[in-house]
Amino acid sequence: MGFPKRSYVSLPRSTEVFYITDAQFAVPTLISAESLRRWTDRVRINVVLLDVSDRQMEEFVRIGQDLRLDVHSLSTDILAAFGTDQFNATHVPHATLARFLISRFFHDMEGDVLYVDGDTLFVGDPAELLAIPAPERGLLAAEDQSYFYADEVGGTGRNVRAYFSGIGVTAEQGYFNAGVLKFRASEWVRISKECLAFLERNLAICQYHDQSALNAVVGKERVRLSPVWNFAHFYRDWGVSGKLEPKIVHFVGGDKPWMGRLNVWSDMYSSYMSAVERRLQGSFSLKKWNEREQADRLKAERWRMLKNHSIFAIRRAYRREKFSRLLKTSAV
Repeated sequence: MGFPKRSYVSLPRSTEVFYITDAQFAVPTLISAESLRRWTDRVRINVVLLDVSDRQMEEFVRIGQDLRLDVHSLSTDILAAFGTDQFNATHVPHATLARFLISRFFHDMEGDVLYVDGDTLFVGDPAELLAIPAPERGLLAAEDQSYFYADEVGGTGRNVRAYFSGIGVTAEQGYFNAGVLKFRASEWVRISKECLAFLERNLAICQYHDQSALNAVVGKERVRLSPVWNFAHFYRDWGVSGKLEPKIVHFVGGDKPWMGRLNVWSDMYSSYMSAVERRLQGSFSLKKWNEREQADRLKAERWRMLKNHSIFAIRRAYRREKFSRLLKTSAV
């Protein structure tokens, strides 16, 4: 399953980095940008602030001044039409669609853009990802967890297959996560226009909003990135950590490290929260679990790990094997 590894002739192309964030994710986005700055002081890092006041804009610039960011402001009023009862309500707001509006802030339309979600952490040198040129059409992206479930028996597998079928995604092309993307700036203009048009026609079936539209529109032209560039906690649950060293950790899902402590990210929790406390000030606040919520999340984590090592042991082994195949079919 999957597609062959593709190689590129490296050509000199500029790459700038883009984040989008609202007030709720402003501090985590700064932490991600800070972790990137530890590895490079040359790349241009842009942050697009969504629906913030002038005071919040000033505060964000001030608390991130040492990171040398290019900060932009954007209203998501233009996306209001997508905030209907057909929009699948999750922990992700419809403002996430603002990624399709960021081309107005690109500095070099002939260059490349690395888009990164704010709930990420650069834990390894990103030089290889910054250097690899984006494809002429499509983009670079790593698999999403749904990719691993698509051919499994049971309710989850059936639901994933139905979802993939609805948006026109095949098992052969895979299904990528939209948290780390690399693309040509000019190509993003085309992709954004087509994704917004797809959403207008198919909002109800897009369970994961912008990610659904991206896979539907770009799926066959996507080039696979290694999971080292989009390493989620569930990979650790499956016991694959010994196979590679992650370079970008992505805190996918509704549970985030700034909310509280979980065992899956215990090795980085203290340093992450220290960085959060240094940046957390002004009008930016973070949701945190109370004592009961913390206990419930730890209980759920223990139960998940117990299932992974017992009733799901065969499934877990299959996912590890599938993960190993990913490492052999990735561009970088």
